[in-house]
Amino acid sequence: MGVCVQLYFTNLDALSRPLPLSIDGLAVRIVPGALDVGERAGLIDGMPFILMDDGSYDLHLNRFFRACPGMGARSPNTWRSYARDILVWARFLCERRGGKTVWQADRHDVLAFHRARRLSAAPYRISAASWNRSVAALDKLYRWAVEEGIMTSSPFSYSVTLRRTAGTRALLAVTANRSRERAARRHDMRFVNLGSYLLFRDVGLRGRLPDGAEDPTWRGRNGERNALFAELLVTTGLRLSEGGSLLLADLPRKADSGMRSLPFDLPGAVAKGGRPRRIRIPRRVLRLINDYIDLERAISAARSEPIVSNPLWLTPDGEKVVDAMGKRVRVDRLTPGERGRALTGAPGKAQHALLWLTEDGEPVPSATWEAAFRRACARCRRFGIDVNVTPHTLRHTFAVNMLSMLIREQIGVVFDPQDRHGAAYRRILGDPLQKLQHLLGHASVTSTYIYLDSLAEAQELVDAAADRWAEDAAGDAQ
Repeated sequence: MGVCVQLYFTNLDALSRPLPLSIDGLAVRIVPGALDVGERAGLIDGMPFILMDDGSYDLHLNRFFRACPGMGARSPNTWRSYARDILVWARFLCERRGGKTVWQADRHDVLAFHRARRLSAAPYRISAASWNRSVAALDKLYRWAVEEGIMTSSPFSYSVTLRRTAGTRALLAVTANRSRERAARRHDMRFVNLGSYLLFRDVGLRGRLPDGAEDPTWRGRNGERNALFAELLVTTGLRLSEGGSLLLADLPRKADSGMRSLPFDLPGAVAKGGRPRRIRIPRRVLRLINDYIDLERAISAARSEPIVSNPLWLTPDGEKVVDAMGKRVRVDRLTPGERGRALTGAPGKAQHALLWLTEDGEPVPSATWEAAFRRACARCRRFGIDVNVTPHTLRHTFAVNMLSMLIREQIGVVFDPQDRHGAAYRRILGDPLQKLQHLLGHASVTSTYIYLDSLAEAQELVDAAADRWAEDAAGDAQ
């Protein structure tokens, strides 16, 4: 049996803390200057790394993680997803395939892995979508390994098809991993109706009883903050990493406008794929966020002075930060990790510039939000409320409801008496989907199509619109 593996994540902030840390129950004091050494070595905050049970370090495997940003995988969420899938694969090889390492795997190991993950009994069987996600992570690992000369060939097999490039006669060779399952549906995603969401928010996160009354046994903390975060996601379509990385300066503070929603710009450095986009936040939600800033957040921020290595001080106008050397950087260029180092005020009276804070005035980690949602679902189930809500579920919920409203709006304005060529009918779906694409920050509208299949009323709305278009066209022809 080989040596199995453990997954860890780089925490540069921990390297800067003067106090002893507790790692696996042991008190550890960080050597002074460790942060500088780590940064010079190219360590990235949040970057995963894998150690063997005996503490040994697989140089190639961890070099792959550091190479991910240069291969288009720039999101810490993507790194974590890759790392967890690779960890499962590495442990499978170790425990079930004679102690093999990931660099010794062959096609027989891939087949055995598929049997274990997709053909096992129901409690242990993963979905086709989860399998394909795992294949995508491993495929990226092995393609990189072949390019780097670490392996002569990938354990996966591939098929090559020729596809014509749109608008040209040129043929493009497309390589596909044969381990992917064609049966996997791209629209396997969850969303919740309004009633279920309100129960999740109020009973699960806020700790109320199903009838709306206060629960005297509720011992949860930060219920209002967590409920407000959920409200932000479900009304804007923000991803967890995007909503959790917002600075105070990102949001408009004035909610007394006559408009029902107010815009703000999500920077590309925070958005997935580096694509900035305009977000509209309901005035009602913004008013609640302002209340949180003025009350609960203010109390949390006042409890302790932030301890941050290499802090970035926000300028009074909120548009730039200044580092210890006096160098100025625009706020919209800051990554989520750099935003965690941004401070407002002055030494001795400083506070974090991030919107969401813990009770101790520290930034709320993504794992904390995920844990809060899991606890909320578990609490709902104790009351017989069957919900399974994650931060991404709320993004899907926003998308489905927004698409419904956009289609309804489009049907009311799409019909042009001068239209003779069917452009109106095409706009019934085209315009709403394109609007939703921009709101969600999808690179392609094809990623947005999944929500049509989840929209129960979409087909009847489209059919009704098509009938109306046909009737109008027939009437004009008479």
